[in-house]
Amino acid sequence: MKIYNRKSLAEGIFILALGTLLLITDFINHAFEIKGAVLIFALYFMGGGLMFRSLSRKLTKEDRLDHMDERNQLIELKSKCKAFQLTQIISFALMLGLLVMGKISGTESLIAVAVGLAFAFAISMLTEIFSFMYYESKN
Repeated sequence: MKIYNRKSLAEGIFILALGTLLLITDFINHAFEIKGAVLIFALYFMGGGLMFRSLSRKLTKEDRLDHMDERNQLIELKSKCKAFQLTQIISFALMLGLLVMGKISGTESLIAVAVGLAFAFAISMLTEIFSFMYYESKN
């Protein structure tokens, strides 16, 4: 068998390993439940599908064409942009909420979590500014 897409094969093996690890931990802990079984089935199904696609020349060619399609790239770019904006908004809102709750209740742990979110928000803002400057200088 020839491997046509190594990245897809590696992803498939990783997902199969996650499913196997979950199966082993369920048997060790004697905590086998329906939701765990569904997750194991889904992991095996997705991992096997990725491995099958990586070993097929035709399916690998289709995957590469889909990846190179401009419309798909635009959709991916828009979705990542919106996800980044939502992450910034949610982290800022959580930070403010935790600061207010920490101040009202006097709990320092809430304030500490809020400070951590403030650092994450600041890093995301700085990253956005630097990437804007980088791409502005490129054009």
